[in-house]
Amino acid sequence: MGAMKRTLSDERFALAAGLAALATALLLLCPEPAYASIADDVNSWLCGVLRDTCNWIFNGQVNVLKGIGTDGVLSASFDQMIGGAGSVTMYDVVHGVWEAAILPIGCGVLSFSFTLQLIKISQRMDGNAAMPGVKEVVFLLVFYAVFLFILQHSFEIMQAVYEVTRIAVERVSGLFGTGSELDLDAVSITTTDDNVAALLGMLVVALVSWLVVLVAYVVALVVCWARAIQIYVMAAFSPIPLALLSQDETRQMGVGYLKNFASVCLAGVIILVLLVSFPIVLGGLQTASTGSAIVDSQVAGLSYALQYMAMCILLIVSLVKSGSWARDIMGG
Repeated sequence: MGAMKRTLSDERFALAAGLAALATALLLLCPEPAYASIADDVNSWLCGVLRDTCNWIFNGQVNVLKGIGTDGVLSASFDQMIGGAGSVTMYDVVHGVWEAAILPIGCGVLSFSFTLQLIKISQRMDGNAAMPGVKEVVFLLVFYAVFLFILQHSFEIMQAVYEVTRIAVERVSGLFGTGSELDLDAVSITTTDDNVAALLGMLVVALVSWLVVLVAYVVALVVCWARAIQIYVMAAFSPIPLALLSQDETRQMGVGYLKNFASVCLAGVIILVLLVSFPIVLGGLQTASTGSAIVDSQVAGLSYALQYMAMCILLIVSLVKSGSWARDIMGG
């Protein structure tokens, strides 16, 4: 008993008992543990970081494709589509080939056609039709002079056709720019909830889609460069098919060449439309994502991711098919 009384009367015991009572009262006033609020803050912060990272990756993909538009091969002038080494460009090479090798061949083909037409006229001439025969010869000389002028300026004519389509490219880019930014907060319902698992899945999709977009970028560059080389080569060899226009038997070959050259030039406008429309089409996936009955954000994120990947693959296929689409437009 004496020991108990000494303990109760000790000031240290009284202080400890008072602190224990105060702690109990504080616990009763705060029934929720403090770590719950800290966990929510950490979850919100982590989701924000993941969301910003996904937005940065997707916007980076859009910016990668922008460089092919008005700042790339599509909008370059005819003499600057493809650069060269030192002071010699590919334009100088193809122009030299046109002037030194192909133009003489085209003029030879035209001369052969003129000779054949002259022979046909001479066979129809007789003593009673001398004046009509002379009239046909005069028309043939004028016809030959016109075609000779066309052949001598065939390279400039093809360049003028290309410049017309380049003006179309510049006007399209002036209307719609080179592509808009992609904001996932306004597109996918995956990013409206602070769901770490869903955002991690979106991050994986963003990284995988980087590979797809890089493939699309390489395909776009290859298509644009191949188009530029094809335009140069077709312009260099233009005297031969243009000379074939002078004969009825070979005229369709010359017309086919003109249609093919115009379709190759027109393909640049189609490529630019595809690149400008790509982020717009991705923004259109919002309806497919938010308009569905999917409630679980992880499932919704997977649905949007599959749609995004499908659009990237569709872009690659469309870029590859741009040339054939242009030929279909020209009726080729």
